[in-house]
Amino acid sequence: MVFICTLIVRYAKITHLRCYYNHKMLFKTRNYLLLFFTTLLYLALFTCYLFGQTPNAIQQEVTNSDSEIHLDSVFLNSSEIKITDKPVMLVFGKDDCYYCDILSASLMGNTVIQGYILLNFSPYYINLSDKKRHSVPHLNLSYVSSMDIARLYNIQALPLIIFISTESKEIMRISGFPGEKRMIHLLEFINNDIWKNFETPKERVRGFLEYEKQYQENP
Repeated sequence: MVFICTLIVRYAKITHLRCYYNHKMLFKTRNYLLLFFTTLLYLALFTCYLFGQTPNAIQQEVTNSDSEIHLDSVFLNSSEIKITDKPVMLVFGKDDCYYCDILSASLMGNTVIQGYILLNFSPYYINLSDKKRHSVPHLNLSYVSSMDIARLYNIQALPLIIFISTESKEIMRISGFPGEKRMIHLLEFINNDIWKNFETPKERVRGFLEYEKQYQENP
């Protein structure tokens, strides 16, 4: 009788262990299946997002991101546009602007122009496509949008370069892409104070054209 009871107890223990083992395996299998289907769901969502965009849209996102990174190596942070002991160089542009991209590429690709700007100017790039906010202490403005600054300076064409003196006065403005050679002459015209020989911004533009003509005749 004791022997039979012992067998029954051992059988019960073995059965309990088997049930526990089967339950544990079932739990693990359920977790693996849950992880597998969750991964499939994320892959499906990512595929829908990826193919929901056109190749041009994807390329544009990459291009814009790369441009911003490279522009940071040329321009100061425009969150606060400050007047210092150097003339301010404001460059206005936007995304999907052909000549804006050419101007940016010329500034990033020409180390001579980069070095001259960083040494002699306080350069800021204002991208009208972003939602960045700016502070402009010399105009008593704070937390203004890029479009607000564009309206303030009456921007009518892009890209546009505006030079501002250390006395917070507009020196002159140049619209469009001037070309790398003309850009160097323009920077020299401002940095060497040749612009001070002329009274108004329009006269300074004419003065710059005369300066450039003389430079070409006597390089």
